[in-house]
Amino acid sequence: MVAGASRDIHLMPETIVERKPRPRDRVWIRLSGGRFFAVPEAAAAACVLGAVLSNDDIANLERLDQYLRARDKALRLFAVRSRSRKEIDTALRTMGIADAIRQGVIAELEEQGLVDDARFARELVSVRKDTRRVGPHRLRADLSKLGVNRAVADRALSSYGTDEQETQARALVERTLRSGVVDEKAVRRVVALLKRKGFDYSVVNRVAYELARKIPRGAQGEDTEFPEEW
Repeated sequence: MVAGASRDIHLMPETIVERKPRPRDRVWIRLSGGRFFAVPEAAAAACVLGAVLSNDDIANLERLDQYLRARDKALRLFAVRSRSRKEIDTALRTMGIADAIRQGVIAELEEQGLVDDARFARELVSVRKDTRRVGPHRLRADLSKLGVNRAVADRALSSYGTDEQETQARALVERTLRSGVVDEKAVRRVVALLKRKGFDYSVVNRVAYELARKIPRGAQGEDTEFPEEW
């Protein structure tokens, strides 16, 4: 079980005034002071109606309740998609889960292989580069916001090479321009788009140059702009 958390207020002895069975082998307990907890059935065996609970008893119920709520929340999040360690930590912190309990739950999830930033980063890169057609600089920024450290992000991005970037960038340009006229304005718009999407400078330059060559002869002015290195 997870280590206990410190309390900010002094607990006063209270009486159990309500006790109900709940799904998943849990028991709902309400105290005379108005607080209530959901704890495992085994832990609630001694919690009978009318029992007077000491400060330590109440603190233990609080720890059990927080532990179960934190784990339930994390598992619900994972049921939707993979999550980074930071995402789980933020979600549990928002719930008001005590530091020791929050850290203990995350440690358990790491031992079970559910929290794994390396796998999370690989999955995010694999999905977003295809669905959002973004480059490595954008993906690295996304991973950083989600709490993935630079070394882990770099390893996840190591297979996203120039050839694949060019394929993604060209598909993005084709979808953006479609049957539109290719002129200097279109080239500048493509340059801005690809830089915003986080593709490597060399990729932006090459794709923009290919597009510029499609401008009808005589329509290309002397001030045609190409991307500057970031």
